[in-house]
Amino acid sequence: MTFYGIRHHGPGCARSLQKALQADPPDLILLESPAETEALLDSATQEGMKPPVAMLLYQSDGPENAAFYPFARFSPEWQAILWALKNEVPIRCFDLPAAHSLAAEEQEDEAKEDQSDEEEAEEASPTSEYQDPFTWIAKADGYDDGERWWNDKVEERDSSQDFFQAINEAVVALREELALPESDRTLRREAWMRRCMRQAEKDGFQNIAVICGAWHVPALLNKPKVSEDNARLKGLPKVKIAATWTPWTLDRLTTHSGYGAGVRAPGWYDHVWAKPKHPHTTWLTKAARILRKNDLEGSSASIIEATRLSESLAGMRGRPRPGLDESMEAIQTVFCQGDAAPLSLLSQPLLIGKALGTLPEGLSQLPLQKDIEATQKRLRLKPTAGVKEQTLDLREESGRKKSAFLHRLRALKINWGEPRDTRSKGTFKELWILQWKPELLLAIIDASPYGNTLEVAAGNALVKTEPDQSLDDITSKLDHSLLAVLPQATEILLTQLDAAAATSHNTRELLTAIPALVRIARYGDVRKTDTSKVTLILSHLTTRLHIELAASASGLDDEAGREFADLLRNYSAALLTLDNEELLEGFYQAANRLSLLESAQAEVRGVATRLLRDANQIESEEAARRLSFALSRGTDPLPAANWLQGFLAGSGSLLVHDRPLLALIHDWLSTLNDENFQESLPLLRRTFGSFTSPERSKIAQTLKSGDLITSGPQVSQKKWDVNAEQAAPALQTVCELLELPAPSSSTPIPSEQVR
Repeated sequence: MTFYGIRHHGPGCARSLQKALQADPPDLILLESPAETEALLDSATQEGMKPPVAMLLYQSDGPENAAFYPFARFSPEWQAILWALKNEVPIRCFDLPAAHSLAAEEQEDEAKEDQSDEEEAEEASPTSEYQDPFTWIAKADGYDDGERWWNDKVEERDSSQDFFQAINEAVVALREELALPESDRTLRREAWMRRCMRQAEKDGFQNIAVICGAWHVPALLNKPKVSEDNARLKGLPKVKIAATWTPWTLDRLTTHSGYGAGVRAPGWYDHVWAKPKHPHTTWLTKAARILRKNDLEGSSASIIEATRLSESLAGMRGRPRPGLDESMEAIQTVFCQGDAAPLSLLSQPLLIGKALGTLPEGLSQLPLQKDIEATQKRLRLKPTAGVKEQTLDLREESGRKKSAFLHRLRALKINWGEPRDTRSKGTFKELWILQWKPELLLAIIDASPYGNTLEVAAGNALVKTEPDQSLDDITSKLDHSLLAVLPQATEILLTQLDAAAATSHNTRELLTAIPALVRIARYGDVRKTDTSKVTLILSHLTTRLHIELAASASGLDDEAGREFADLLRNYSAALLTLDNEELLEGFYQAANRLSLLESAQAEVRGVATRLLRDANQIESEEAARRLSFALSRGTDPLPAANWLQGFLAGSGSLLVHDRPLLALIHDWLSTLNDENFQESLPLLRRTFGSFTSPERSKIAQTLKSGDLITSGPQVSQKKWDVNAEQAAPALQTVCELLELPAPSSSTPIPSEQVR
């Protein structure tokens, strides 16, 4: 047996492995990959298969329990697969089957839920000083970290004849010297690998190539007794596994993505694989193009100078040619004049890369996935690894079809697109942010039980009833159904809504659901959907709500009253958009009863009064009379402040233009003693804080002018013992906040003005 210890994603390892297999062709390859992936390998050479791609293994009855095994074109395993298929050499995947590993991981996750944080941290913490064991060798060789050492010695230079022998010897020394404790999962995997190695020898293979992660080589070279391996593998749990291919992205190969075998810069590795001779020169040219697109320096002369500098740095460091570090330092020095900030522009397009792999047509095994891919192709919505902005015009048929497709995906929690608010007014445009992520395949697998086509699956997912489903839940699904153009689901949801509404006696639920139904009723103009049944249900719900509105606002505490008041504002705004005089008339009658009901919470009564005044249902004099009553001497200050909050919240223009109302509030404040004023102050601050700065300024100027016609007692003329000199800075600040003219510094400030 010949052992090839590799890094899972490294162009140097991949190129060296190609040469080694060609120089000494094996009659069997044992590849570190779960046994279930063996059936997928023949697809690697099909037309249309373009890495990065990944093999997906998932539990058949629980797709969320899954594992990805990705490949880039510079991955050694990928090159070994291509070589074996081309040369008709059999491959066996000899890693622990996912049927066992995923079952064991599920059990371990359940066990961890019962662990304390301290136990879990202790179990996870490495016993070595360095997380990456190769850092020990790197430090001994004068490098800062193991990643940089590995790049320099392995990935970014031509390999020697004894390349893999040197790696194997280094790893053997590391595992012996460090003696790090291995996890049960690693020990099980290595025991299974040894079992497969023994079986291959029994089957008569002589020249066997063992391709695995370099760290496993010592454990495979020094085999324990068969009985020990059998004991470790005895009684392993098992689940049923399904396997398929999925497109992948270079971004998902990075360390920061959370991938355990991730690399620092997959874009650089991909470039080194494509340009094995002098990769730094074309790398610097790529960087210059990106910087020029962002209006930064990137001339030909700078490329030449950066090339010279990178080569000089490599020579100073004893390297045969510049690597990633020398190239990036040259870019920062020459293109960016030493500033590191512009380097962020190179991160995604250069260091990581935007490549998204593709699969041969028809390779997908799931009917739902095939339907989604066919629809993407038909609508010309090509998946990309990068973020893409898509604006859809709903007045056009193509825009409506794309919108329906994206909404159907979201109904199945396949969130390829995220809707955003458009910059234009109206409802005829939608803005979507599209980004295809490999994990979306799991969502497709999870959604497959709902149906074999996207339309059927999305409809079935929406009409599925949930325990304790509220009116708001059904309304939200109905809204989604109309957006996704699912007529059959819409009919079922309307029936569910009608049945739920007939038994609902929760006024808050109605207040929440009706504005959403109003929005649904308005979509018919743009999306060409029939919403007549929605309008009929809406009429029934509003009638019931108006009957129960006043009684439902009684006995509420202040917090519940504040929530009820917000719902009432939203409800009123929604009804106004319908332009239905009959519904509005019923609401205003109910609001009038509510505003006069003394048992109703004060803020709710204040909101009802304001809505009636704004709709010209009561005159300004009547609104002033109700305000005067709410702020009368016999009313506790806190309920009065709550009423005022409901009446004024969000708009100070009323007080700017209606001076009698402002005078009433001014008089009421003047009657409060210190204790009552302090109790009401938080509510008053919130009320007046919601006004715009110009509104507050105009109100302050009106108060300062003294033109108010007050009917109550005048402001107390009590003399205060105030140090005017000490009060001057505070008065200056108050004037700035209220946008009033600053007092003259040369004029003494009377204590009355300070008051």
